[in-house]
Amino acid sequence: MEAQGDMARRKAGNVLSKDGEEARSQILHAAQKVILRFGLAKTTMEDIATEAGVSRPTVYRYFQDRTELTSVLIDWRAREVLEASRELLQREGSFEDNFIAGLIHTVALAREDPIVAMVLAPANQRGESWSETLELAAELTADLWEPFLKEARTRGEMRSDLNSSEVYTWLALVQFALFNSMESMEPSDPAHARMLKTFVLPALVAPTDGVTVRRGRPLSKNLKRQ
Repeated sequence: MEAQGDMARRKAGNVLSKDGEEARSQILHAAQKVILRFGLAKTTMEDIATEAGVSRPTVYRYFQDRTELTSVLIDWRAREVLEASRELLQREGSFEDNFIAGLIHTVALAREDPIVAMVLAPANQRGESWSETLELAAELTADLWEPFLKEARTRGEMRSDLNSSEVYTWLALVQFALFNSMESMEPSDPAHARMLKTFVLPALVAPTDGVTVRRGRPLSKNLKRQ
C-alpha cells in the first residue's frame, strides 16, 4: 500500500513549498480537487496526500486532522464568495434595494462555487456537523454584512435595538432558506425578492411615521402615551 502511495506521489511530480503558508495552500488546492472527485464525506487524508504528492504524515504537519483541513478549505472558498459580493453592497442605492440584491447575489455565487454548494446542500443541513456549519455561516455573514448594516443603523435606516450576533445568525438561516429555494427557482426569479421584501426586510427596517420600537415590538405614539 505504501509503495503504491509513493508511486502515485512520484507520478504526480508535485513539490511542496518550503514556505509554510504556501505549502498549506498547495494542500488545500489538492483537497479541493479530491473532494470534488469523491465528495466531502468519502475523502480521506490519504487521498489528499496522494493528490498533493506528499506522504500522509506530511499533511498532518500542516493540519491537525481532516476536520481542521476541511474547515479551513470551506472557510477559504466561502470568503472568496463574500469578497465577490462586497462591491455590490458598497454601490449607491437604498438600504432595502441593496440588502435584497446583496442577499440574492451572495447566495447565487455560493451555489456556483462547488465546494460551498456541497457544504450548504440540504442533505448537509442537519446532523452533528450542522451546528458547526451554522456557526461558520454566522461568522462569515457578520464579516460581509457588518459594515453595511452598521452604516444603515447610523443613517437611521435600520433598527438600533437588535442584537447584532442574533441578526447574523438569523441572516445565515435566511441565506440557507434562499439557497434551498434556488434549487427550484432561478436566482433571477422575482419571487426571491418578494419573499425577502415581505418577510425579512420588515424585521430590520427602522420604523417611521410615528412608530417606535421597544424590546423588539413596534408601538404607535398613542400607545406610548398610555
